[in-house]
Formats: sequence, C-alpha cells, structure tokens
Amino acid sequence: MNENLFQLIISIIPILGAIITYFIVPYLKANIGSEKLNQYKEWAALAVKTAEMIWRETGCGPEKKSYAADVLNRLFNTKKTVISEEQIHVLIEAAVQELNKSKA
Repeated sequence: MNENLFQLIISIIPILGAIITYFIVPYLKANIGSEKLNQYKEWAALAVKTAEMIWRETGCGPEKKSYAADVLNRLFNTKKTVISEEQIHVLIEAAVQELNKSKA
C-alpha cells in the first residue's frame, strides 16, 4: 500500500508542476505587471505635478514635458532601460490628461 501511494504521489508531481506553470505563473506575471504599471503612472503624475509647480506660467509645455521625462528617465532607467522614451512620453501625456480632468 505504501509503495502504491508513493508511486501515485510521484506521478502527480509533474502534473502539478505543469498546472502551476501554465496557470499560476502567467497570472502572477500579469498582476505584477499591472502593479508596476500603476507605479509608473503614479510617478508620472507626480513628475507632471512637479513640473506644473515649477513652471506656473503658460506656454512652457515643452519645458514641463522635458523635465517630467528627465525625472522619469533618471528614476527608472539609471542602471538599465526599464521603460522606453516612447512609453515615458505616453505616461506623461496620460498624467497630463488626468491632471486636466481634475482641474475641470
């Protein structure tokens, strides 16, 4: 009886490994990815708000965007490239849109 139980357990282990690899790992990666994206959005919003506080006058949009992009680039890409320049600009535009919605 012990030998049969042992053989059953040994045969179930690869099946459990396959289930974990197929379902649980992608689920965890998706959740971690969305959590990181939320962090990127929060930092982009803070960089945009900081730029708005530094340049209060109108007509300084390019300077504000450059400042926010530089902050995000230094924050995330100092050791290796985590997010691309295009992604940084998209995050900044989204943060500006959210800021404009909250002002209205």
